[in-house]
Amino acid sequence: MSQFHTLTVYLGSSGRARPVFKEAAEKLGALIGAHGKHLIYGGMDAGLMGILANGALDAGAQVTGIIPKKLQDSERIHPGLGETILVGDLWERKRKMFMDADVVVGLPGGFGTVDESLEVLYWGYLGLHSKPLALVNIEGYWDPLIDYFEKLPDFEPRYLIVAETVEHLFDELESWDAPDIQGADNDLPHFEDEILCDTDEPIIIREATIEQTYLVISALGLKQLDKHNRHMGLLNDKGQFDHLIKWIKQAEKEHFITEKCLKLFSVDSDENALKKKLDAQKHIHINLHEEKWGPSETKTHLEIHEEG
Repeated sequence: MSQFHTLTVYLGSSGRARPVFKEAAEKLGALIGAHGKHLIYGGMDAGLMGILANGALDAGAQVTGIIPKKLQDSERIHPGLGETILVGDLWERKRKMFMDADVVVGLPGGFGTVDESLEVLYWGYLGLHSKPLALVNIEGYWDPLIDYFEKLPDFEPRYLIVAETVEHLFDELESWDAPDIQGADNDLPHFEDEILCDTDEPIIIREATIEQTYLVISALGLKQLDKHNRHMGLLNDKGQFDHLIKWIKQAEKEHFITEKCLKLFSVDSDENALKKKLDAQKHIHINLHEEKWGPSETKTHLEIHEEG
């Protein structure tokens, strides 16, 4: 893994994840330190994010957290990091985390983790970079999403690494061959401005592609944060979104998203029926402190051993 020094890791902020996911986060942090690598992550002390950071810090790794100045979870910044970088907004955070990475790693997580993973695949399809996305598939968590990706017309498999365990991840990175691409990775297209524009027009996704999936997952993540309240729907007339929906339900079952997240969007195989569902959608507020994050991992990260 000599060609990779800096690992940007995306993973869940939920404090309700099962011990197997917490153990994987702690182990990954420890291995990053043991290999003398640099960890970049989202800067929070909540859920798997805090456990990952603590594992890396305990193993002597350089750890950088990147977090938006105005994000509503700003008081959950991990206080013990070697470096904390405050940026202007969510997009600037994601852009910097990608630009500073040699490899992007996705441990199990929710909408945010998948949004950031899809960015890597979408920009790779456009030929804008030569960095891998490595999904760590703990207990098959990513199986539905991988099945979904593999059927999409704009999916480039050479950008995706799948590792079944954290230890397997490092072996896979050693053997990965980077695409011979000199991309213009300073110009990275995204959908935040389009999603957050001043309109009540619903967001309806009809086509299953990496690009459109990136748009809808980004919109769901922003809606979860109360950044917009546009009605959202998937027109699943050919079953094209079946595996994506299966993953969303699994993410809720594993507590990476809340039960309320399933009400942020509607699904139907008929356009008129879908529009009626959209008209009936209500505003959903999710209290992330109480319903997702749980206690600070800077105080309680040893719970991983107590639960095991």
